[in-house]
Amino acid sequence: RQLCRRLGAGYAVSEMVTSRKELWGSLKTSRRADHTGEPGPIAVQIAGTDAAMMAEAAAYNIDRGAQIIDINMGCPAKKVCNKWAGSALMRNEALALEIVEAVVA
Repeated sequence: RQLCRRLGAGYAVSEMVTSRKELWGSLKTSRRADHTGEPGPIAVQIAGTDAAMMAEAAAYNIDRGAQIIDINMGCPAKKVCNKWAGSALMRNEALALEIVEAVVA
């Protein structure tokens, strides 16, 4: 993200951060969620399939400086879609809407 910003990008979103609370303390997730020294806007992408967990993940990232929450509904990666997250959410409009409403609330 920092390299993209240095090279002129006006907006860079974090790598996908899981909505699974038990993984927030992992090295991988903590690195993705660390925005120390980055100029705004700070945008974080979250992924998951449970509306309540996604809302909690959004609040967690906002508490850590995120100004924009991007809900991943486009990732075609097999390991993401097998969990019905990412682009697989587009197959279940009701769940996608439930997630959006929970995150925005």
